[in-house]
Amino acid sequence: MMSNCFYQKLLESEPLGFIDPFKDLGDFDSVQMKFKEPVSHLINKYSGQPYSLSWQKKIEEMRSLYILYQKSLQNEDVKLELHSRVRSQKKKDHVNEIVTTYLSLGFRFREIESKVSLTNTRLRRNWSRSQFVKTAEPQFYFKKDLKAGFAEPSSVLPKSLKINLD
Repeated sequence: MMSNCFYQKLLESEPLGFIDPFKDLGDFDSVQMKFKEPVSHLINKYSGQPYSLSWQKKIEEMRSLYILYQKSLQNEDVKLELHSRVRSQKKKDHVNEIVTTYLSLGFRFREIESKVSLTNTRLRRNWSRSQFVKTAEPQFYFKKDLKAGFAEPSSVLPKSLKINLD
């Protein structure tokens, strides 16, 4: 809920819409939680000139709100990661449905780990990827059938094609 509070403050910080809080504040380094360039180096997208001192102060205020917003998002992510153990049967069924859906779509466990709050080892222990990943049978079309207007596939390889078993 804190992120929504900071998000709203960030949107309301410049009511004219002259400065976009997600594009015009500069490049943000999410690891160091700071902006890469100083405000004095930012260029006004409308005039092509650096911002005036009054706008630079406004951008500094917006940057501090943006940093608070990013920190609150990280705190929410940490809180979500702590719930890696599913206890109730209803939640187990829900997680099972999500994981099996991702597995049947061909996702790998590392990719599923980022979408579900379970570790990679727990996913591997409880689900087998080979049970859900299926390959489609090949379909072959004959040119003469296609020319005649028939689009009936065959699952047998034509005799004219040679299989290389080397």
